Amino acid sequence: MRRSKWTNSLVTFLVLLMGVFFGTGLGAVLYAQESGGRASSIKTQQERAAAQQQADIAAGVQLVAGSEPFSTNFVTRVFEQAGPAVVYITTKTQGFDFFLRPAIQEGAGSGFILDQDGHILTNNHVVQNADSITVVLASGKSLPAKVVGSDISTDLALLKVDPGNEVLPAVKMGDSGKLGVGDWVIAIGNPYGFDRTVTFGVVSSNDRTIRAADQRTISGVIQTDAAINPGNSGGPLLNAAGEVIGITSAILSKSGGSEGIGLAIPINTAKEIVNDLIKYGRVLRPWLGVEVRELYPRLVRALGLSVREGLVVMEVYRNSPAAQGGILPPVERDKVFEFFIITAADRKPVSTYAGLLDIVRSKSIGEKLELKLMHLQGGRAEEKTLSVTLSPLPENAPLTGVI
Repeated sequence: MRRSKWTNSLVTFLVLLMGVFFGTGLGAVLYAQESGGRASSIKTQQERAAAQQQADIAAGVQLVAGSEPFSTNFVTRVFEQAGPAVVYITTKTQGFDFFLRPAIQEGAGSGFILDQDGHILTNNHVVQNADSITVVLASGKSLPAKVVGSDISTDLALLKVDPGNEVLPAVKMGDSGKLGVGDWVIAIGNPYGFDRTVTFGVVSSNDRTIRAADQRTISGVIQTDAAINPGNSGGPLLNAAGEVIGITSAILSKSGGSEGIGLAIPINTAKEIVNDLIKYGRVLRPWLGVEVRELYPRLVRALGLSVREGLVVMEVYRNSPAAQGGILPPVERDKVFEFFIITAADRKPVSTYAGLLDIVRSKSIGEKLELKLMHLQGGRAEEKTLSVTLSPLPENAPLTGVI
């Protein structure tokens, strides 16, 4: 029987397709035989590489956590070591509601135990102006606390509880000066009242600066992407060895929650002031004894001053270094107006309150400070250079506004 052209074409196509199929299979078998089982060898190499990668990861984690073998990761280990020393702090302050009726205002934060005597470090803003403070230990026990000392310039406060017969766990203090960008850090605290919460991340920067409530610069501030939220304030920021290297203090956030930018006061700053807080209840710092106002363009034009920047001395405290150096607040004598403008301190131009405050607070008590001033009396202006000896800031001096 004769086949049509279409049938012949179909048969030809099927024969070619079968040839390609069998040819490919035979080629694969020959390739595997020719290479001495290379496909199997490649699979073995991949398995070995995966095993080595897992071993490298385990070794890396072990290097972070310590040289001894362990069954949990380093975050868990740090939490188990330092977590019992972290406390939950609640405060109550007598205030007033919208209708000026007496109302109790409550606050919360975190802190950590420094020693067996019951000293607890936290942020000043956590306990500032509180009428009563309660500390909740990791064991669940609540203890009343009192403020031993506080320092608005570093936003740190030291509390004291009476532990009774209870043995208090204490944290290990680290060295924030050794902290590097990219180092692992762990935060433990009580965000939104959820006690004993742990988060971890890395050091994003170890050289930020922030302003305290009195406008003094706090330098060396640690920035981290570890989740920090309201209620974490005063809690410890720890390194991978479980040592405290910072006190979580603030977040930069548009929403009010964690956005990956948390800030912590370096622990080395706290180390410098803890003894003063225990001994004096405050930090002994030098002062000049003045209140100032920044020089503004209208006053410059009105008085025809040759300087464009400086600080007008508005108040001078009695027996202060400034008063002893002959600096006066604005006075009027015989219809002649007299005042001083500070233009430089230690040969550095000053134009802001914060700038002069930083220079003064960087000095030591008893150290001399060189001031460059302009003395205006009537229509005359005279430049003066004074050297004053800085004395301790009095205990009754205002916490803000004074240098």
